[in-house]
Amino acid sequence: MPLTAQRAGRCLATLALACGRPVSVTRLVDSVWDARPPRTAEAQLQTVVWRLRASLAEAGSPTGLIARRPGGYLLPEGEFTTDLAQFRHEVESARAELGRDRLDEAATLLRTALGRWRGPALLGLGGGPALAAAVGRMEEERHRAHEQCARLDVLRGRHHAINAELRELVGLYPLQESLACTLALALYRSGRQGDALGVLRRSRQRLRDRLGLDPGREFLAVEQAILRQSIGFSAAENQLELRQIERALES
Repeated sequence: MPLTAQRAGRCLATLALACGRPVSVTRLVDSVWDARPPRTAEAQLQTVVWRLRASLAEAGSPTGLIARRPGGYLLPEGEFTTDLAQFRHEVESARAELGRDRLDEAATLLRTALGRWRGPALLGLGGGPALAAAVGRMEEERHRAHEQCARLDVLRGRHHAINAELRELVGLYPLQESLACTLALALYRSGRQGDALGVLRRSRQRLRDRLGLDPGREFLAVEQAILRQSIGFSAAENQLELRQIERALES
């Protein structure tokens, strides 16, 4: 069975996602061959690793970047940087800026972090259950950062600019109450109270129709505040929303 670029990609992705921890040969074989390995998988894996080392060396990385360890292989932490590691660092830094009530700096960091994504995680690699689970976790991190950034933009007074982006997010995640709340806040602050209430009404109906659930406390609080027209616009009046974003970043 010939070596393919997809198998090399799966092997490298599995090693990189281990964040400097050794990965067993068994786990690598499962990832590379989608849990359906040939009898010669371990021997072929050695060829995959050998060719990966050569490719990395050609790209300017140390020849021994992929290290052999008892029972497996290791991509040493500190000798490489992944987009995912940088994304997570920037999200962590955004959390620290929020702790100082520096909304502009936090939003800039989140936008930078989101800019590192160039499409779905590990696009085209496929792989077994372990890689699929890793992709799910990464996409969830991306979605959470995107939502937090959008909420920050609304809080910073960029509600006009963020409406279309929020509508797209609500379309992708129609059952997520917090997104509907953020879109409703953006519309309300754009002078569109009726549209804001319409977003919440449709979200409530989807929750009931698809999940048999009623909306939670934040949803009801936003709905009542829009009905009463009691939502603040100044930074001081928006401290509750800021704390909600902080808690989301910490989760």
